[in-house]
Amino acid sequence: MSSEKQEWLSAASDNRQISDSELDLLLQQPELQQKLERYQLAAAVFRRENTVPLPADFSADIAALLQDEPTYQLTQSRSLVQKVSAGIRYAANGSWLKPVAQGAVAASVALFAVLGVQQYQQPAGQDLMLPSPVLQTNPIGGFATPVSLSSSTADSRFAEQEQQAMQEQQRRLQALLQAHRQQVRVMEQQQAKTEQDNEQ
Repeated sequence: MSSEKQEWLSAASDNRQISDSELDLLLQQPELQQKLERYQLAAAVFRRENTVPLPADFSADIAALLQDEPTYQLTQSRSLVQKVSAGIRYAANGSWLKPVAQGAVAASVALFAVLGVQQYQQPAGQDLMLPSPVLQTNPIGGFATPVSLSSSTADSRFAEQEQQAMQEQQRRLQALLQAHRQQVRVMEQQQAKTEQDNEQ
């Protein structure tokens, strides 16, 4: 064997790159493969490695070991409920849920506002069609007083209650609108942060 063959075989045994033609030559000639195996063994001894290089026919040994391995059959034991719940969990973690939730909150606030305004801004003619309010039999002050000594009339008491109910509804509406605005601001900040992260 020429010294050129020995040089590139020695380089191959040291894990250096060889050319395509040298690789083809190595794959075609069994005597070169045996020589490469001896070079690798000598290099391992010089480097004081405890492991011995793999023989050329190690793939046949691995294939024989794999044939002796038992085969395992996996069964699907998940019920339909588990599959559906896993799908729902996967969908709930998606990014599509946040805009849908924001839209639902905005729609509910708008519906609440429209119904509240319509309820308190009805024309005077429709008041006749409404049933009369339930008469309270308990006295307001906590004790019974004669009718002639009562300082407030029934109409003024009902007007006060109606005004209090309207103020309470307006407070709730304002709280919902404020919560919606806060959520919109938070989402805008998150989107801006995400865009900044994507740009970097």
